Amino acid sequence: MQIHRQHLLLFIQFYYLPGCFSLICQQCNGWDGQYPLRYATASTCDNRNNQCQTSQFCVKIIDSMSPGTNYGTFKSDCYFQTQLQIDPQNLTTITNRKCYPYQDGSAPVKRYWYCFCNDHDYCNSSKSLPHFLSIIFPILLLVYREFSK
Repeated sequence: MQIHRQHLLLFIQFYYLPGCFSLICQQCNGWDGQYPLRYATASTCDNRNNQCQTSQFCVKIIDSMSPGTNYGTFKSDCYFQTQLQIDPQNLTTITNRKCYPYQDGSAPVKRYWYCFCNDHDYCNSSKSLPHFLSIIFPILLLVYREFSK
């Protein structure tokens, strides 16, 4: 009877308290496309030991490169909040598997895309997001190029 009680407690702990457990995210800097330094510089994203833990979201911050470049750089990291200040006047609540445009407020304004996920460990890794970003990334580049003219 004691063993069954322990199993029941473990079940309750894992099933009903998922917010108590950490999400493991990739924590690195990398690139997609024809990055000029790809042969001289190793991406820190190749090492799965570069990780962090959060109870909120994994994030992939994509740098909107200048129009005409055929690559994009990104940073994968943990995000510990549920909201994002996407520009000085706009605070938004983060949703899983959604990207948000972000402006840093500098002059000239620097623009990024923050893409969030929290549905499984390493969801922000280069190996996990291609299906998600393969559709979104070209659209984001087109939108950026249109708005930066």
